[in-house]
Amino acid sequence: MENLINEENLEEIRNLIEDKIANIPGHYILYGALGSLLLSTYLDNIGKKDLASFVGKLSIPIIGIGLAKYKDVIKSSIENHLESDDTKEVKQDITTHTPILNS
Repeated sequence: MENLINEENLEEIRNLIEDKIANIPGHYILYGALGSLLLSTYLDNIGKKDLASFVGKLSIPIIGIGLAKYKDVIKSSIENHLESDDTKEVKQDITTHTPILNS
């Protein structure tokens, strides 16, 4: 049996995964990771320890993917906010010497 993951097609696999999750919002991925952690806990409580361990181990990479996507969203919203702040003019009131923001 041939090994499906090797150096030659590793880049193709990475691109395929990125394309599949590109349209999924980061918070949905984080909700899925939280759900898999809860499912793992439930399975552990009912005695299916091997299955609980498997599901729990799957949740860790899902959390990493979700945080990476969510980080990009937060970073872009901060950059947009900073850009909008840079476009505002600051004028100073002559009598009180306090800044006046004009949009």
